[in-house]
Amino acid sequence: MSQGEVLYRGSLKSCNYHCSYCPFSKHRSSERELERDKREWFRLVESLTDRMGGENSQALATEQGGFRALMVAPYGEALIHRWYWEGLAAVSRTERMEAVGAQTNLSFPLEKSLEYYRSAGGRLDKLRLWATFHPEMVCPEDFAQKCRQVWEAGVILSVGAVGAPEYLGSVQRLRALLPKEIYLWINKMDGLRRDYTEAETRAFLELDPYFWQELLPVPAEVEQCRERLFVESGGRMRACNIARAMAGNWYEEDRSCGVPPHCGRKVCSCYLAYGGRADYVNQILFGPHPIFRIPRRPKAVFLDIMGTLIPVNNESGAVPARAFDECRGGCYAPGVFRIPPRVRRALKTLAREGTLLFQATTLPVKTARRICQEAGELFSGGVFAGGAHVYAEWENGKREHYYRLECGSLSRIEALKKELGFRILSYRKGEMLYKLTFVRPGKKPWQEKEQNRLEMALEPRFRDKVRWIREEHCLQLVAREATKANGVRMICGWLGIPLSEIAAAGDSPEDEEMIGFS
Repeated sequence: MSQGEVLYRGSLKSCNYHCSYCPFSKHRSSERELERDKREWFRLVESLTDRMGGENSQALATEQGGFRALMVAPYGEALIHRWYWEGLAAVSRTERMEAVGAQTNLSFPLEKSLEYYRSAGGRLDKLRLWATFHPEMVCPEDFAQKCRQVWEAGVILSVGAVGAPEYLGSVQRLRALLPKEIYLWINKMDGLRRDYTEAETRAFLELDPYFWQELLPVPAEVEQCRERLFVESGGRMRACNIARAMAGNWYEEDRSCGVPPHCGRKVCSCYLAYGGRADYVNQILFGPHPIFRIPRRPKAVFLDIMGTLIPVNNESGAVPARAFDECRGGCYAPGVFRIPPRVRRALKTLAREGTLLFQATTLPVKTARRICQEAGELFSGGVFAGGAHVYAEWENGKREHYYRLECGSLSRIEALKKELGFRILSYRKGEMLYKLTFVRPGKKPWQEKEQNRLEMALEPRFRDKVRWIREEHCLQLVAREATKANGVRMICGWLGIPLSEIAAAGDSPEDEEMIGFS
């Protein structure tokens, strides 16, 4: 999955709207101030395009890492100024850049603005808008009409509003007028000075199925922010809009993704903060560049369990290391494994919207089901035993497949049990063997040279028919064709779902090919 996002906020602090709650509606920028903002913006554009190797750098476009999305997050309204359209167009021309966009109130003249963008060579397919509805300034009917015009012009956008209870009726009216393809988001109202009532929460969740993200505190986790930067007009950098400033300056150092971030916050308290993180929940819900807040809506999602659905040695709901090791070995301790609240809510939202959910794990199906029992009813099967067992159940049927493991006599491997200190667990469907697991004590993980010894202990004619999976204290043996990626392909084939319309997440080399589909 891509990320590599730059958020930019220039010196612009004025708006053509006059909302009562907004300080920037009170300031009218002078020509000198606007000229300064224009100069600073084009400095950022030039710097960014230079770092990406220019618009025809095909080599850089295929490199891993680097910046791939730019979003303008101004204090005022940027898109009423021609230079922002021209700058976004310039960045969109670089092969490496995947998306460009801005937060906006949509008050700009559409045809003229898009002409600025096209004339500067802008790629319309890369343009993204985050459009905010301001009930004090525009009626739902007019705003919805403008949204439809933008959508019909080929621009992808999301639309939203602050969750002010007094304007609930206007926002509900807006939702009714918008095409169903356009997502309407709700921001929590920070100035409410009270909790939302149950009725208000239900009403806003009906409008925005992801509104729960605004209500669940997201603990700050700076490691999730290594592939993002928030750059201010003078080049000062932050991990996000609310983080403390970092050392150094965008224009003074050779900066790229991987800058050691600095946070200084305990909670990611707004979407620009938590929505730009690299965690898999964001990318499954909102795609490779979730900062634009445009839902991905995959038809199917495949999730690894241990380390992904179930955090391991993580401050937010850590699983004890011993329990993790026991799970790998086929044991199970009831009540130990918990899916974090934010993940559970994401799964429920996806299922409610019609996305099919599947597990993808090296665990056998019975262990996987017990571990995920609190969310088990949401899953429609999955890829189990490292790909050796594939199962799917849906509204109109179910399918199941096992890859037979042919490995010959294990006598030479069993002769090594005492020396290497392992026991053997076998997994069968009836008489058919589909997986072997060689389990060691928790403080003695398998080493590559020890795996090689077991490989050489197999009869030579079977060595090319099997695949080894080494995970900490378990060494697993399955058929060569049994992989998570092949299991995903099989399920998608059964369901008629293109691989381009799925999402997947995991945290090990076993997951890489599967993740690459999404």
